[in-house]
Amino acid sequence: MATVTLPAVAPSRSVRLLCFGAIYFLWGASFLAIRVIVATVPPILAAGFRFLSAGVILFVWSQLRGGTFPKLREWRSALVLGVVMFACNYGPLFWAEQRVPSGVAAIISALIPVWVAIFEWTRSGSGMPKKLIIGIACGLAGVVVLSLAPGSLHGQRIDLAGVVALLVGTLAWSIGTVWSRHLPLPKSKPTSAGIQMMLGGITLTIVSFLSGDARRFSPAEVNLPVAFSMAYLVIAASIVAFTAYVWLLGREPATRVASYAYVNPVIAVLLGWSIGGEKLSIQIVSGMVFVVMGVIAVLRSAPSRSA
Repeated sequence: MATVTLPAVAPSRSVRLLCFGAIYFLWGASFLAIRVIVATVPPILAAGFRFLSAGVILFVWSQLRGGTFPKLREWRSALVLGVVMFACNYGPLFWAEQRVPSGVAAIISALIPVWVAIFEWTRSGSGMPKKLIIGIACGLAGVVVLSLAPGSLHGQRIDLAGVVALLVGTLAWSIGTVWSRHLPLPKSKPTSAGIQMMLGGITLTIVSFLSGDARRFSPAEVNLPVAFSMAYLVIAASIVAFTAYVWLLGREPATRVASYAYVNPVIAVLLGWSIGGEKLSIQIVSGMVFVVMGVIAVLRSAPSRSA
């Protein structure tokens, strides 16, 4: 009797759409959630709590599913990346959102693919592609336009210290992204992300206490919107969206998955304007257009590869 091999069932289109919706909307809305939190909770402490909580949950979940416990050298790599990518990016991001509208923070954060492309180009030794040049020019033009926008939380110009902090954070994340490809890390993506978040969260918490940031925390000021926003960041933005992101990377071209980089700022700007009461000036819209055009140019200049 002949053996019949049944074809593998491909994931439904609806599952793919749900996963893209998760990385588009859950990550896009996270910037407004951060702004709600830092209006009450010290920013460095809030960032530390977010990633320590999310990291512990991801790591425990991966271990319960039979994941291999990380080796010592993998813990060392995770510590480096946790400090560089999570502490040095999200610490400045949470701090800056006290001074900069959430939509502007999302627009500047979208520059990460541009910096990554620049760092990869400097390592390649080849000529700079025209699309990369266009992407860099558009990205920088967007930042200049945003820095002149009258759209701060207090009705004045965008706070330059906040813009600089956001740029430093995006550079830190980009450097960590390039390093991560050459460091020994657990094969399991949830395990790897879990220990990076956990160690980054611990670093942020220590910095919060040493700097005096944590002393400003008053549990009595934690209201329902703040608690909901933190739960959203831990569960929806850090765990659900990350799981969707990893799932998509295994089934879609990396450049298509990276489209979240130019969708997130649009979502964040619209939510900040419609729900958060943030000003939507012509400079902010123009800056967003420049940055999104730059990111699209950079992503199209990169070879399509799956992670």
